[in-house]
Amino acid sequence: MSTQTKDIPSSNHGHRNALTRGIFKAMGLFGGQQVLSIICGLVRNKLVAIWIGPAGVGLLGVYSLVLDMANNISNLGIRNSSVRDLSIAHASGKSEYIARVVAVVRRWSWALGVLWAFVMLAASPLLSRVTFGDSHHVWEFMALSACVLVYAVTNCEQAVMQGTKRLRHLAQTIVCGLVSGLAISIPMYYYLRMDGIVPSLIVYAVCGCIFALVFRNRDFDHRHSGLTVKETVKEGSQFVKLGICITISTFVGMLVSYIFMSLLNNMSGAEEMGLYKAGDTLVNRYGSLIFASIGLEYYPRLAAASNSRRRMGVFVSNQINIILYLLVPVIAIFLVARELVVDILYSSDFRGIVSFVSWCMVGLVLKGVSWCMAFVILAKGASRVFLVTESVSAVVCLVLNITFYHFGGLNGIGLSYVVWYALYTVMISVVYRHRFGLSLHRSVPIHLLYAIAAAALSLWAVEAGLWPVALAVAVATGAWSFSRLRRRLSSR
Repeated sequence: MSTQTKDIPSSNHGHRNALTRGIFKAMGLFGGQQVLSIICGLVRNKLVAIWIGPAGVGLLGVYSLVLDMANNISNLGIRNSSVRDLSIAHASGKSEYIARVVAVVRRWSWALGVLWAFVMLAASPLLSRVTFGDSHHVWEFMALSACVLVYAVTNCEQAVMQGTKRLRHLAQTIVCGLVSGLAISIPMYYYLRMDGIVPSLIVYAVCGCIFALVFRNRDFDHRHSGLTVKETVKEGSQFVKLGICITISTFVGMLVSYIFMSLLNNMSGAEEMGLYKAGDTLVNRYGSLIFASIGLEYYPRLAAASNSRRRMGVFVSNQINIILYLLVPVIAIFLVARELVVDILYSSDFRGIVSFVSWCMVGLVLKGVSWCMAFVILAKGASRVFLVTESVSAVVCLVLNITFYHFGGLNGIGLSYVVWYALYTVMISVVYRHRFGLSLHRSVPIHLLYAIAAAALSLWAVEAGLWPVALAVAVATGAWSFSRLRRRLSSR
């Protein structure tokens, strides 16, 4: 390992502890927001199912999917890529520089929002025919095209908040938008039934936008009004280039998922595909709440330090250790209560995914490590590296899933998840070390081996029916993680 991050001197322990407190503050803000988002989605789907029925749930799902796709394409990944430029500008402390970057981000977002809103408006007849096989839904798609512009404005202001470290305002924006959107939509579902679905989606978008504008960062309004179109295009080209690579890699991931689900449906039928989708959702949506809540604070902090190899190395190592402290007891507790969790989130009919999900939970340890290192690629703005690594990872995932499912069914896919993230971790480690010249603190491999051993022991114990052993591992890992985190949070 290089000497730059070989050890963290004791004089830096206070800084490390401050970082830990910052991480937990962000988790408190955005962890609750993530949970609230899931709850609001469950309530909405439940009410639609009760008051409108399966047809309403299906229609809501179709329109939501079209909107998500339009939103992902229209913003060209600017929601994530612009955070890097905004964080670097904010770290400089130069108000004129920050104002200029904010102005460029806002102009790009508005321009793309208007452009793609008109594209969706013009494509409404085609969308109706492709989606429903007729022209009876043209007006609905035309109405939803306005959401593209609304989402562009919302994404822009949220990116500015995140990049300028107004995280509390960002959390308030998301929470207020979710709650108000659900509150206004409920009467629509009840009184308008099927006719209330499209208006409710518009309401959700508008509510999110309203609160994004209410909590927006006004420190840089009315500055750089003389910024020319040529300057806007030139200065925004870097984050747009990175954003396009993010969009392409996201599309590749979605395509790979679609291909595998289609193959699974053809090989084993809709029931097996449904079980796989349920397990995949449990792992990647519910199981990754820790990643999602921490990432909103971690990414801008890492981007702001992108010119300092030493600071980046310290940040990444610290982040990996915190992730492992949190993940290990969560995984151990889940494995002990895995059947109960599946029954609560789904039903006893889905217990066929228990072993599949259990293997995936072990893979989350490797995901946590690779996830922290992979953010360096975004923070450095290495768009081509990001596109290549994510695309290769998606293809490897598809090949492994097909191969392991052939030999082991759903449980084989769980093992595939572990192997996939093991290979991805190796690939990202090579990029991290040789492309960016970074290395990890010496404590990281030790904590990683401990985390893998604890997760594997928990999995072996529950699969063998040794519940006292599994429970003992959960208690021991929880106590160890609590003591480590308490030491970091209490030290000054």
